[in-house]
Amino acid sequence: MVKLQKGIDYQQASEIIGNHFNEVGDKLTNFLQLAQNKEQSELLLASIQQKSIELQPIPFTKAVNFKANKKYLPWAMVPLVCILTFYATGNGTLLSQSLDRVVHYTLPFAPQAPFQFKILNTSLTTEENKDFTIRVRTEGKVVPEKTMIFFNNESYYMESVRPGEFEFKITNPTQDLNFHLEANEVSSNEHQLKVVALPSITNFEMQLRYPSYLKKKTEIIQGTGNAIIPEGTQVIWKITAKATQKMIWKRAVTENSFTKQGNQFVLSKNILQNTDYQISSSNSTVKQHEKLNYQLAVVKDQFPTIQVNPAPDSLKLGTNYYVGQIADDYGLSKLQIVYYPKDKPTNAKRGTIAIKSAAFDQFIFSFPSNLPIQSGIVYEYYFEVFDNDALHQFKSTKTSVFSSRLATTEEKEEQSLQQQNENTNRLEKSLKSQEKQLSELDKLKKLGKEKNEFEFKEQQQVADFLKRQKRQEQMMREFAEKMKDNLENFKSEQKDPLKEDLVKRLEKAAQESDQNKKLLDELQKLNDKIGAEELLQKLDNYKQQSKNQTKNLAQLVELTKRFYVEKKAEQLANKLDQLSNQQEQLSNKGKDNKSDKQEDINLAFDKIQKELKELQKDNKELKSPLDLPNEEAKEKSIDEDLKKALNELQQNNTPKAQSKQKAAAKKMKEMSQEMKESMESSEMEQLQEDVKMLRQITDNLLAFSNAQEAVMKQFKSTKSTSPSFNKNLKTQQNLKQQFKHIDDSLFAMSLRNPKFAEDVTKQVGNVEYNINNAVESLTNSRFAKGVSHQQFAVSSANILADRLSDELFNMQLSLSGMSSGKPKPGQGQGMQLPDIIKKQQGLGEQMKQGMKENGQEGKSGKPQKNGQNGEQGEDDAETIMRIYKEQRKLRDALESELEKQGLGSKGQSALEQMKQLEKQLLNKGFKNETIQKATNIQQELLKLKSALQQQGEDNKRESETNKKQFSNSAKGLPKPLLEYLNSIEILNRQSLPLRSNFNEKVQNYFNYK
Repeated sequence: MVKLQKGIDYQQASEIIGNHFNEVGDKLTNFLQLAQNKEQSELLLASIQQKSIELQPIPFTKAVNFKANKKYLPWAMVPLVCILTFYATGNGTLLSQSLDRVVHYTLPFAPQAPFQFKILNTSLTTEENKDFTIRVRTEGKVVPEKTMIFFNNESYYMESVRPGEFEFKITNPTQDLNFHLEANEVSSNEHQLKVVALPSITNFEMQLRYPSYLKKKTEIIQGTGNAIIPEGTQVIWKITAKATQKMIWKRAVTENSFTKQGNQFVLSKNILQNTDYQISSSNSTVKQHEKLNYQLAVVKDQFPTIQVNPAPDSLKLGTNYYVGQIADDYGLSKLQIVYYPKDKPTNAKRGTIAIKSAAFDQFIFSFPSNLPIQSGIVYEYYFEVFDNDALHQFKSTKTSVFSSRLATTEEKEEQSLQQQNENTNRLEKSLKSQEKQLSELDKLKKLGKEKNEFEFKEQQQVADFLKRQKRQEQMMREFAEKMKDNLENFKSEQKDPLKEDLVKRLEKAAQESDQNKKLLDELQKLNDKIGAEELLQKLDNYKQQSKNQTKNLAQLVELTKRFYVEKKAEQLANKLDQLSNQQEQLSNKGKDNKSDKQEDINLAFDKIQKELKELQKDNKELKSPLDLPNEEAKEKSIDEDLKKALNELQQNNTPKAQSKQKAAAKKMKEMSQEMKESMESSEMEQLQEDVKMLRQITDNLLAFSNAQEAVMKQFKSTKSTSPSFNKNLKTQQNLKQQFKHIDDSLFAMSLRNPKFAEDVTKQVGNVEYNINNAVESLTNSRFAKGVSHQQFAVSSANILADRLSDELFNMQLSLSGMSSGKPKPGQGQGMQLPDIIKKQQGLGEQMKQGMKENGQEGKSGKPQKNGQNGEQGEDDAETIMRIYKEQRKLRDALESELEKQGLGSKGQSALEQMKQLEKQLLNKGFKNETIQKATNIQQELLKLKSALQQQGEDNKRESETNKKQFSNSAKGLPKPLLEYLNSIEILNRQSLPLRSNFNEKVQNYFNYK
């Protein structure tokens, strides 16, 4: 190879071969000589071809004598061992380099590098988006300090781990990556990092379709498979993935495959219990990659809750109200009350109470409300609430059992009368306290007149007085409201004018109480300012208002007591009548005429006797007692007959018992009739007495008014130095005392006649107030102010006289109606609207006829206040009075008809015009304006008739669908109960937009005790 020695040429070689092979001889030499000949010809070429053919079949293997060379075979092992040693030490390339270069002679070969790069990674394969660290080591004589890696047309320095070893992290590879290494101008071969695609989720969506009864919209949750859901929710998984061929939903040992729709996988399941599940994805390369564990917590639909408690006794409602709170985690469907006669639950009936279909509600119930039950029977009942859980057939929860008994009509009347009596007694005591307060007010006024300004001590006294007075006002208002409510609850078969008057006056008393409260607030503010003059003026005003209020309430107390006695007497008369009928029926029953039933009648009569004694006692306590019959002898006789009848029945002597029973029944009937007749006659006698007394009061009042006006004129022209001053002042003092007698007489009459209402009391108070101030001013020589008060006193006296004159006339008409046996005003005639229209038209014609007969318009048909007729004759006056009575009856009949038809608001115009017509008849008689007023009333009545017909058509068009839902309350709730409900802090869970897990925490909080 290095040509240190010259070898043999082809000629010498051919000779050696010819000598060795006899078959060759000199043929090979000749072949070489011919080939070296430069003169080429076809003959030469043919000779060469022939020689080569002759040399081909000669086997040159014969030239080796293997047997002779066996002794050299051991020496051949030496190079073979050397070759193996090269390959074993990793230097095999040294032997194959030359051959490789000869074989690949077309490739360029660089000079051999001083070192080589060796990849230390066992595999150049990684998963998609998974970091891969390439580790490399250099081998050779030179150890480079820095090594660079080249890929994606970029170069990076590799991190040196130790001398000769380097590494580089390729982050998140997504596709195959080609790279090579360089160091000290030495480059490695091109390598490839293979990236395997992994199944991956690009979008995770979970749809929650709640049960329909929850009425909740479908909710979508993104990015997670955890959720707290109601029981029965349908969960739909929608997962978008790439490089994924299969997706599995696994729970415990159960597996379900998603349905593949392109790159989206869908699975649906109804979840009824807590579920821990796993979702995994796979492809052809990677199995069950990315195992995701999730949990679905199921909130079970809880039973509804209900809590019912009676309203606190401190509210003093008078009626047993139950306040209930109901709740459910997802919503309520209905609330029912289940009621049945005691010990008979098989006869249970249900009523539905209206509630909201929310998660929380409250209700108020007062048994029996509008439930169809029988009075006098003890009922047991409970409340049952249902949720909206259709999956579990609407779960329900019941309350404990309550019991109530609906009193009979007689018992209700008796309770109402008894309660009314208690209320009046309490109000009467409160009025006595009010009188003490007013006397204290006089002391404060006297103290204020002595000083220009109140000191702190006086201020404190006024403040204490105002505090006590506020409490007093509140107490009187509460008693008055209770009396009014009790009167309104008292049911009577016929219209009761006395009851209506009392209710109206009690309402006005409440309004006056509000006005007094405002005045007390003003007094409080003035007291804080220390100024005495304005405060004293306000105190004076308050005293006058308070005195008027006290009078009114005192009248109402007495009138209510009177009402109680009258109604109690009527009730006892009816009880006697009913007991008489029962006794008569029992006496006619023959074999069924038993002693036990007779004993019940005896006990009932004993109870009536006790009530009669109590009635006589209450009647005596009245300022003007009613004329009630005292039938002690008859009571004793009835009691003896009843006892003898019971004794005979116990001895089975029915005939004798029967005679005693009939005698007792007859006497009880007579006693009942006597009580009723006595009440009627007493009413008429009382009215006659009141007419006589009121006529006298009116005459006295007119005399007082004239005298007061005359004194006022005297003071206008008199000075304090005049000798007549003292005489006139004494006259004023006498008039003051004279009016005090008038006041006492009116007050006594007002205690038995409700017609003398607040307006009369107000005018009486004004006269008294102005007379007192007039006397005080005149005594202190303040003439102008004194005369001014006298003028006000005269004006109020004239107004009062006019009011009393009208009332006297009305009382005379009522007395005339009672004596003629006609219905009393206010009771109505029971006529229907067409009859009223026809009657009104007839009265209008009579008025026109009366005007024609009279022949003049300027004369008045009203009787004078002294009872004498005016310019018209007696016949005209009688005609006017007759028409007036008929007109008033028509007004009462119309008022009853409007109330019956529910047209009260629409008929107010007609009623008001009727009242005006009555006044015109009395004041002016038959005139054109009276006739015109009657015509206007006729038109108003025709309008009412059209309205009534329209209402009837609307009722016909109205749907007749059966409304099964039970109405909880027939009327508004009492004010104290409403205030109590407003004071209770109730968290309405429906208004909180909470998820299920927070709702569960809220429920746990409320249930914690």
